[in-house]
Amino acid sequence: MLEGTVMATARIVSLKALVHGVSVSRWTPLSRVLRLRSRPLYCAVRDYSAAISPPSKAVVYDQHGSPDVVTRVTELPPVEINDNDVCVRMLAAPINPSDINRIEGVYPVRPPLPAVGGYEGVGEVHAIGSAVKGLSREIGLSLPHLLQTYVVKEQSVWQKVDKSTPMEYAATVIVNPLTALRMLEDFIALKSGDTIVQNGATSIVGQCVIQLARLRGIHSINIIRDSFLMFDIKLGLPENCLILQEHSAM
Repeated sequence: MLEGTVMATARIVSLKALVHGVSVSRWTPLSRVLRLRSRPLYCAVRDYSAAISPPSKAVVYDQHGSPDVVTRVTELPPVEINDNDVCVRMLAAPINPSDINRIEGVYPVRPPLPAVGGYEGVGEVHAIGSAVKGLSREIGLSLPHLLQTYVVKEQSVWQKVDKSTPMEYAATVIVNPLTALRMLEDFIALKSGDTIVQNGATSIVGQCVIQLARLRGIHSINIIRDSFLMFDIKLGLPENCLILQEHSAM
């Protein structure tokens, strides 16, 4: 798992805090928000198969606009759990810029309205359909519509997460790390000893690019905007990484 992702700027919220209206500062450390430190995820599947999920509290929007205006917390009715379905009790989900953009209606891909916010997260298996196998003592991680307390989807869309993975890592493994991977692999064939330049290096994507590049022996020159972050960023950087402030790089 990428060790530096929790140092970047995306927020992560516990679903319990979310539905009770607790605000989270952009710069609050994730471990403090979750009150977990390095607590591992570990839970067991319920020892029964349920016909329906519990009611779910969710962040819903009926129209596009500013999130603080168009979103509301509402209760969704129970959902039938079919034979191949898994009901997951959500534990945490990040708030990425793309999540905000979807609510605003400016993101290229938009779900039909009304919609539940959120695009990635982590939870524990609450109940399973009668045909579901191999999920005992596992954690579920999925994609859209995850700002709610319970999610029911087919077994095939969930990914198992190692039980030792800290919650803040597991909840943020899809959107930003995979974006960084695609940036390094989809445009040019990079090899050990090459050098890349990126801006926005304080973002989660930027931090992932630095770490993935280091693993491949690729040097990185990273441009940042906020000078007050310079010291904190340098603490965890590899030797083959150079940081430049934006105004000095122009």
